[in-house]
Amino acid sequence: MIRIVRGALVALSLCARAAIGSAQHSTDGGAPAVNAPLVAPDSIAPYGRVDGALLRPASYTYQLTLVRNAVQTPLGVRAVQISESNAGGVPGWLIAESRTGSAVPTTDSLWVSRTDLSPARWAATIDRTQLGVSFSRDSAFGAVQSYRGRASFAAAVPAGALLTGGMVERVIELLPLREGYRAAASLLLFDLATPRALDAEIAVERAERTRVGSVDMDCWVVTLRAGVLTQRLWVTRDAPRVVKSEQATAGGILLSVLQ
Repeated sequence: MIRIVRGALVALSLCARAAIGSAQHSTDGGAPAVNAPLVAPDSIAPYGRVDGALLRPASYTYQLTLVRNAVQTPLGVRAVQISESNAGGVPGWLIAESRTGSAVPTTDSLWVSRTDLSPARWAATIDRTQLGVSFSRDSAFGAVQSYRGRASFAAAVPAGALLTGGMVERVIELLPLREGYRAAASLLLFDLATPRALDAEIAVERAERTRVGSVDMDCWVVTLRAGVLTQRLWVTRDAPRVVKSEQATAGGILLSVLQ
């Protein structure tokens, strides 16, 4: 299974990039296959509408490291860029990502609405596999092209579904984080070119002062859970931004730290 879990859990975003193709794992320390049954969050409200007008153009660079038995192995660099862009003639945002220095280079380009960050169009690559998706209010239409050929699909999409790592981070930064905050979410998974939504939960685990580089920062530690999979993100309390994240994988702990 060629895994594109970036955001949503590779490159430290649980949601959005799971399987394209057949049973072959990524070689860069990606998330394990999602085979266990996923448990829906109990009766908590979804995270609701975020104010996309609060987003600003920005660029972030994260160093990726795999930690196993106290040994750290660099996995390359993940770059995220947010810019103003039009999708179908409608003003919006482009959340573009690239991962370099790893065994398999990957890219994501996600166009979202300016008002609430709902997805409009998504283009992604992992090595020679390509994904293209267009979204309506409650549906997705797209195609996957790989060495195995081309497959198209159409599927229902829950409102507020999360896709890429960059989208997950931007949404979490715009949430009203506080002690005890919990909200339900949906992660969109592509398995053998068939989209399916996974129930997930976003929760503030604790407040913590953490060091990023040479600077100590006051952060919320936010967990994103879908069944047996968990990602933690450190979000600064002032001028919120994701400065660190971690995820347990089959190969060790995958760390992502803002440079």
